Amino acid sequence: MKKSLFLVAISLMFVSCTPKNSAFRYFDKGDIETTAIRNTKKADIVKDNEIDAIFMATYLNKFDPKISDKEENFLVYIFFPNKEEQEFKTSGYELSLNGKIPFSMEKIEKDNKKFQDMMLRNFWGTYYLVKFTNKELVDKLQITLRPKSSDATLNFEK
Repeated sequence: MKKSLFLVAISLMFVSCTPKNSAFRYFDKGDIETTAIRNTKKADIVKDNEIDAIFMATYLNKFDPKISDKEENFLVYIFFPNKEEQEFKTSGYELSLNGKIPFSMEKIEKDNKKFQDMMLRNFWGTYYLVKFTNKELVDKLQITLRPKSSDATLNFEK
């Protein structure tokens, strides 16, 4: 009887220690998602002690070596918690990099396969692929979302 209990205990120990029961399976992130998290920054615009806008940007030049040094690409996420309309242009906001406006701005759909691993898993805000020129090859990048009253700035290093 003692031998059979011992064998059952040993068997249970081996079965319970297999990788399928590992807590780390929930944290298995790919290289793209890990790099995206490292190169993403967030800021909030606060008005009257309430968040008016949530602003996040992922610096895409770290992902794609084919992007020219004279061009800066960002995946930008903007969410207005108190508004039905999520377009930042119609809400009186402006986006700039080191004081310059983007030369290209494209709305990205939530099911976009190219940026799927870089996006948050929510459907509240809006994503944009934003491209700026960097003819002077500046190393310190400040991407700013600016409403009429205040702004949120995210700083990146090349």
